Amino acid sequence: MDGLAHILQRPNFQVKELEGYDAQAANEKITKADEDWGRNQFKDSFVETAVEIEVPSGDPQIPSKKFQIPQLLYRNPLSVIRAAFADWLASQFHFMPFKLFQEIDSDDGKTISQHVFLEEHKNLRRAPTDDKDCKREKVVAALMCWSDAMQLANFGTAKLWPIYMLFGNFSKYVRASPNSGAVHHLAYIPTIPDSIKHEISKFNVNSHCNRELYYAVWRFLLNDAFLHAYKYGIVIKCFNGVERHVYPRFFTYSADYPEKVLLATICERGLCPCPRCLFKLTREWIYNQGVKIQGSTVQCILKATSSVPTMNAFIGCLGLDFNLSHMLVVDLMHEFELGVWKALFSHLIRILYAVGQQHVEELNHRFVLC
Repeated sequence: MDGLAHILQRPNFQVKELEGYDAQAANEKITKADEDWGRNQFKDSFVETAVEIEVPSGDPQIPSKKFQIPQLLYRNPLSVIRAAFADWLASQFHFMPFKLFQEIDSDDGKTISQHVFLEEHKNLRRAPTDDKDCKREKVVAALMCWSDAMQLANFGTAKLWPIYMLFGNFSKYVRASPNSGAVHHLAYIPTIPDSIKHEISKFNVNSHCNRELYYAVWRFLLNDAFLHAYKYGIVIKCFNGVERHVYPRFFTYSADYPEKVLLATICERGLCPCPRCLFKLTREWIYNQGVKIQGSTVQCILKATSSVPTMNAFIGCLGLDFNLSHMLVVDLMHEFELGVWKALFSHLIRILYAVGQQHVEELNHRFVLC
């Protein structure tokens, strides 16, 4: 109001300039301009591209065929990391973990005091750099990813499969705050177009193609530039003007049970609950010799360990020493908040399937008797 009064008191101000002025219309115009700018800025930060998947024919006489899956919207992971470290919110980052020697009422900074963070920070002392004379501080970018395929409407086929990225350098209270801006949109996994679905349906490999698409997206995100940063780090000028050597590390990946099965590259309701990597030979058979995925030749290798013939992008890109099982954490929303008993009972059913089909039938028999 003081500023407005100052303008009205200027000698060159003319009252006729206010003729036809409508405060409500002007306010709506400004609000719309702000919303359009924010929406366009968010949209422009994404890049659209296509990823390629290879579909086996299951016939030795018919070679496998490659398809381009369009409409992958993504942001470069390194760009997201750079933006997060340069943002004002990074003033709440913990660049150096700490060890908790005394229990206190507040558990603020739970991730920062975990032994995994401490161990990764310790390993940075021996981490290589592009510049041997670099004296910058080495810090960990604790990546915490989350994804969940969802139906957007009760009626219709509109779907969305987002991947989000958070940073364990924050306190969990900052990450959990809806308005903090601590969650970063990383990518939106596309769906296989109907035209391609129709073409591959005759091969009966729909589930396999969905797995291949998921990891094709992650292999695209874990590109050579990211892998170089993963090994040698990247120099980022942080919010306070200090340059630091940042090394991205995957700490957690939160997802519901179907996506955990997808991440672990195992078969749901399989005979072995532990993920293993017995797929190189089977992929050779499937793609080069035309052996069927559900055929006895492949299943005799994979079925005993609940494996699937899909190459895990995290292990393939980050190395065999990357511990995938440690990255998968409990999804509180799906496994607890949406029904503890349902999740527990479903998991018990899966265990029974793993032990033997006869145990499921025995459970059904006892339920009938009750």
